[in-house]
Amino acid sequence: MNKDKKVVEAQLDRNLRSDILVSSRCHFNLPTAIKVPPNLDDGTPFPTTYWLTCPMYNKKIGSLESQGLISQLDDEMQNNSKLKSEWKQRQTSYQKERENFFDLSNEYLPTGGVGGAKESIKCLHSHTADEISTGKNPIGKIVIESIGLFNCEKPCIDGDSFQKNSDWKVEW
Repeated sequence: MNKDKKVVEAQLDRNLRSDILVSSRCHFNLPTAIKVPPNLDDGTPFPTTYWLTCPMYNKKIGSLESQGLISQLDDEMQNNSKLKSEWKQRQTSYQKERENFFDLSNEYLPTGGVGGAKESIKCLHSHTADEISTGKNPIGKIVIESIGLFNCEKPCIDGDSFQKNSDWKVEW
């Protein structure tokens, strides 16, 4: 198992179910987002190409979601034709990019855009992972503007032991 996979498993506190590629890193050179295949090793479809692993972003974004930011942004898209158009364009391009990696012999293939969404935003974590990985996601860009860039003073994972760093904390 490679170092990045060990770090990601420690960040997520669980074993990964497929091979991954690191698509974004923080200022400590630790993975912050990974690229996941459309189907996991057991064939399960996985609708999210980019998965957020950064504990800081996960905590901050979880807070924004609990405060209703998904609904607010869904409402904003109904009133802002430019944002809605950009979101739809990314949903389409995201699905096409993922389809390039399909194993067509698998009978179960993921559908939809970012996070499997078709009609609404669905998950700010997925949009943010897409944005920090590709720079193409207008919703992820709004989220990053809301929470800022990486600002941890210590790494979340100890690079030698692959354990959570007990001195790490979310910096607001």
